[in-house]
Amino acid sequence: MATLNQIHQDFEEYFNNTQNLELYMKVLSWAHLNFELQSCLHQGKTSMSNTISKQLNRLGYTGKNIQNLTKSEFKKLFEKESFFSSSATGKRIAAFAIKENGLDQNSFETIEEGIKNAYADIKNHQKADPLLEQSYQHTMETLSVFKH
Repeated sequence: MATLNQIHQDFEEYFNNTQNLELYMKVLSWAHLNFELQSCLHQGKTSMSNTISKQLNRLGYTGKNIQNLTKSEFKKLFEKESFFSSSATGKRIAAFAIKENGLDQNSFETIEEGIKNAYADIKNHQKADPLLEQSYQHTMETLSVFKH
């Protein structure tokens, strides 16, 4: 028969695993969305379905409709510190992860794993995109500032 102490320990482990899985899924989903939209748009896939428009709104994009941008305006979306630049995308992903996690050092592995898996999935489904690689690096560098 399990002791009360063992039951308590088992519950704490279950609770922590559940919280880590939830955090992992949230971070994975957010990172995936950011990486995917950035990569698709950067590669010139700009047809705007209602779904993509909603996803852009979810990310916080409030600019002109992507399809109504001139080539010059579109290109500016990816320049330094613009909405889809590697640094802005990396900061957006890291900020979301830290918001969800706080500064709980025990969960940073879970966060990093979610981001790595999102990056790997997008990388496997898109042609080579240096902007995606740079965004991933910016995300991990931003997180490392908060990781002890």
